[in-house]
Amino acid sequence: MINKLFLALLTLIIGFNCFSQDTIPKKYFKSPLGIPLFLAGNFGELRSNHFHGGLDMKTQGKEGFNIYAAADGYISRIKVSPWGYGKTIYIDHPNGYTTVYAHLQQYKGEIANQVKKHQYEIESWEFDWYPSDTLMEVKKGDIIALSGNTGGSGGPHLHFEIRKTESEHPVNPLLFGFDIKDNIKPIIKSIVLTPLNDTSYVNNRRKPQRFLVTGTTGNYKLKYATPINAYGEIGIGIETIDKLNGVGNRNGIYSIELVKNATTIFKSEMKEFSFDESRGLNSLIDYEYFLRKKVRFQRSYIEPNNPLSIYSENENNGIIKFSQNEKIDFNYIVKDTYGNKSTLAFGINGNYNKNLIQKVLKASVDTTFSFSDSNYFEAQNISVSFPKNALYSDLELQFHTSDTLKGAITPTYFIHNDYTPLHKAIEISIKVGRLSEYLRSKATIVHFDRRKRYYSKGGSWRNNSIIAKSKAFGGFAVMLDTIPPKISPTNIFADKNMSGNSTITVKIADNLSGVKSFKGFIDSKWVIMEYESKKAKLFHTFDNLAKGVHTFELILTDGVGNESKVSIPFTR
Repeated sequence: MINKLFLALLTLIIGFNCFSQDTIPKKYFKSPLGIPLFLAGNFGELRSNHFHGGLDMKTQGKEGFNIYAAADGYISRIKVSPWGYGKTIYIDHPNGYTTVYAHLQQYKGEIANQVKKHQYEIESWEFDWYPSDTLMEVKKGDIIALSGNTGGSGGPHLHFEIRKTESEHPVNPLLFGFDIKDNIKPIIKSIVLTPLNDTSYVNNRRKPQRFLVTGTTGNYKLKYATPINAYGEIGIGIETIDKLNGVGNRNGIYSIELVKNATTIFKSEMKEFSFDESRGLNSLIDYEYFLRKKVRFQRSYIEPNNPLSIYSENENNGIIKFSQNEKIDFNYIVKDTYGNKSTLAFGINGNYNKNLIQKVLKASVDTTFSFSDSNYFEAQNISVSFPKNALYSDLELQFHTSDTLKGAITPTYFIHNDYTPLHKAIEISIKVGRLSEYLRSKATIVHFDRRKRYYSKGGSWRNNSIIAKSKAFGGFAVMLDTIPPKISPTNIFADKNMSGNSTITVKIADNLSGVKSFKGFIDSKWVIMEYESKKAKLFHTFDNLAKGVHTFELILTDGVGNESKVSIPFTR
């Protein structure tokens, strides 16, 4: 057993040395898998509303591979969730780092025993637990779990992270010397030039213009020789990906540098980041272009309220001002973590022709909000509160209403549009006509997006208004959910002999507000029911159940308190 005092002292000494010198301990951590390492995703890869915080290690399309502790330490956190990381283990190490192992199929050994004990103590399968630092100590190479596909995983793999223990910032694991082969240079696919105000133009247009790229083995050029003309304040972005040996997955880029006339005006590096800033990815990319075209351009210019710490160099926030009749030469330098490099050289002419400029019809603006302030908007029966720094730049807010959404009890209020990203949640308050106490308890605010899909946001009442938060613009209305969730047993029915079954399995569904909680019982005693969200399935695995007649019960509750129950006698 590791002495607690010694471990704390060692953590302090090694951690201070590591952080003070800003060094990465090479070869300190072993691979968490016992098979060759191939990646489905890397650190800093661009994902929906966030950067990828670790490495997605392939498990040959299967579950059940041993997961090993990457170094000595102790289990500092265990989380079980039907979403996100699924079943997860966190190990604190004496060198000041924490390793994270996610999407696990099951825990092993003493960890499994402690998890089960904790679940029965709190009577919940889902939990987020910070056990004592002496409860579960591990040695480098100990088997701690089996690989799986739990949570938000899109297929069997291990998600592995290395974080700084004190700050909880994820650090690029590829900097730690794992045996992952990569001699492939990054791929550059296109660039985009964006006019940044009403007096800026690209090829006499005030809309972003995309230019395709061609090349191989790291040397790229624009696909077409047609000159690019620009005038005024312009931002440049790049579409680029990386690939690793032996796999076809598209991975993220480590560093992007933009050079203007031999001077670096922008550089970003994916060494580490904070989870608090990760949503700022929506300011790094051209968010609207991505939603419309499904192409992620990484901007080489920085919006006023962009919170990201990945920028190591910038001049005038990367914004370039073009004057008439000037020529500027540019060079993009793109690298992966292993130093493989690709370059793209191109020139832009400072030029526009006022006789060729296309007129752009601007939508009516209801009010203008400053990104640096908190803001408040009220119209008709809706009000919206914006916390400070919710916006990445000043916003010309647009508002309109539409006919009532089918099943809604209010009109749909459109707060701007969901092509503009938010960094922090806004508070939506909708005034509703007189309702009984029962119907008030069944009310929920729904968010209506550009694809005409709607999602429940919940809500709480303040006088005659229902209030909820949203991290996206779009349409908002109030709907009622009076329908209980649905329970559909799949392998059990009344009086069935379950001796040939290892589990009890049921399908669950809800029409609007979503499943909030579930509780399973056998003979009135609480039992573990696991939730597999991707299949909308609950299941209980039998464990030392005595032979004889038993009763299985399940209680399912949705987001507004509607409840469903089943009670099924069976034998085993």
